[in-house]
Amino acid sequence: AHANGAKVMLSINDAAAGNFKNMAATSTGRNGFVRDVMAKLRSFGFDGVDIDWEFPSLTDGSYIGFAALMKELSDSLHKGSRYYLSAAIISGKYAGSREAVTNEVFAYADWFNIMAYDDFTTLAAQQYRHHSDHTLATTCLNYWLGRGMPRAKAVLGLPGYGRPSGMTQSGTVLSYRTILSQGGSHLSDSAFVTAGGYTNYKIYYNGQPSIKKKAMLAKNTANGVMLWEMWQDAADDKSLLKAVCDTVGRSY
Repeated sequence: AHANGAKVMLSINDAAAGNFKNMAATSTGRNGFVRDVMAKLRSFGFDGVDIDWEFPSLTDGSYIGFAALMKELSDSLHKGSRYYLSAAIISGKYAGSREAVTNEVFAYADWFNIMAYDDFTTLAAQQYRHHSDHTLATTCLNYWLGRGMPRAKAVLGLPGYGRPSGMTQSGTVLSYRTILSQGGSHLSDSAFVTAGGYTNYKIYYNGQPSIKKKAMLAKNTANGVMLWEMWQDAADDKSLLKAVCDTVGRSY
């Protein structure tokens, strides 16, 4: 990746939030974590770290530990302007975890990967709900920028996968490349697929036209996009990442 001029970040995730929560609750825990992160970056030659804490909360007080952790990481990573720090954050559509990212945190990271996807439901009455449409992208950017996040730090998240609506998500979520292999079109946002024991159910995703529209939105109002994730993309001219590059004028 470095040979091709790319930056390589180490992303650290805790979906249950228990490990992050417990570690970040004490200065000893945070110090040990920061030291370990710095050692990994130096050892493997990474360019920075991304914190994917899903999600700190107001109700249990973990938002305090999140802010403290981000500050201490920033202090170490940015010493001598050597390493980058980013964070994956909730979409911002729904109240709750979004407020756990307090405004002080905006100063600590170099950018924030806004996860503007997974707005789904399993309620049978809502079988036609897209989990990541253009309206959600606009809503997310408006919320975070309206909160005071600097435009230069706002990165819009794009999905490289599809989800059904109004049914189970277990075994029915498919990568973009898999959807195409089942006959889905790179020019559409939905297709009928078979997976997880279900036949011909409707799945919603972002095709190239929607990705281009979102990329232009991010170019005009934010500072870039993030695709989750690269393996799920097509490797030919139907690529979502290629659509982004074509839109913003980057080489692919």
